[in-house]
Amino acid sequence: MNTNNFNMESTPETQPEASVFDEEEKRAEYGIEQSAPETLPEEIDNDNDEISAEYERSESTSDKRREAAMHGKDEKNAAYGPDHNRSGRKKFITRIAVILCAVLVICAGFIIYINYEANALEVTFYHLQSDNVDAPFRVVQLSDLHLHEFGEHNKDLVEWVRRLNPDIITITGDMNNHNNDDTHVVTELCTQLTQIAKVYYVMGNHEWADHINRHTSIKADIAATGVTILENSYEEIVLNENKIVIGGLVNEVSNYSQYNGPEFMKNFMDADGFRLLLVHYPEYFLGTLNDYSIDLSMCGHTHGGIIRIPFVGGLYASDQGFFPKLCEGMQKMDGGSIVVVSRGLGGDTSIPRINNRPEIVVVDVSWY
Repeated sequence: MNTNNFNMESTPETQPEASVFDEEEKRAEYGIEQSAPETLPEEIDNDNDEISAEYERSESTSDKRREAAMHGKDEKNAAYGPDHNRSGRKKFITRIAVILCAVLVICAGFIIYINYEANALEVTFYHLQSDNVDAPFRVVQLSDLHLHEFGEHNKDLVEWVRRLNPDIITITGDMNNHNNDDTHVVTELCTQLTQIAKVYYVMGNHEWADHINRHTSIKADIAATGVTILENSYEEIVLNENKIVIGGLVNEVSNYSQYNGPEFMKNFMDADGFRLLLVHYPEYFLGTLNDYSIDLSMCGHTHGGIIRIPFVGGLYASDQGFFPKLCEGMQKMDGGSIVVVSRGLGGDTSIPRINNRPEIVVVDVSWY
């Protein structure tokens, strides 16, 4: 008996099962429909499916992007591959070659221009009216040759002077280069010029340096050609019925007093006639000779400012600096002197003459 009672007892594990059966019987008794099982697990599955689908779409998109990127890279590599690099290098080399050729052409053109300008003689004419003359006469001036040659033995230069038919020829120095003992260019030119007209010569700083400092024979060599060298001295001549006093003032302004410049100028100005002064340095007329009234003074030395800038003038003169005031042309100074500055025929520096052709100066003097 006891065993059967024991078997009839319910244990905690069986009670929920009886409760479920009781609940179902009650629902059947009262006609209540059995509710559908909870859908939460199914919704979770659906969400997981959507997440999975979204992930798959994302992965698919990423794959497509990677494929597109790789495809673009492949296209870029195809477009900018080794052949493109070679083409780029060729273009770069071609550009460099074109630039170099252009530079060479410009340099060659510049050299041709400089050489042409250095030998393209130019004649500048001036007219001077003076009450101290009765008949016209012509003066041809040469200056600053610096051993340059226009044709063999300067035959072209000599021919130009011959055609100009001068009454007198003046030379205002620096026909040589100092420290160069070969003076045949100067002496040959002087010899030929003396066959055209009377030649008067004043030494410039280059002849003076060789004559005074190195004690060369340059002065004697020039004088031997028949040229008259004026060294702080003057001559009185008659030219076309005109009485002319022609003098030469030598050396630079700083040595004016040392070589008796003031005494020479006093005697020169006291002489009667048309006064023609040859002086290598035009700087004398920027202070020292301002008070003198000289009928005509002819100078050189400045080389026309070496580089001539259009509408501006010369760029540089050694004793006047940049943009020199007195480096070419005919000017009337404050004291009344008429000063003509030749641009010269050559040069003694490595800087080429630009826009500055070698010049022969012609001054026609008359009373009208």
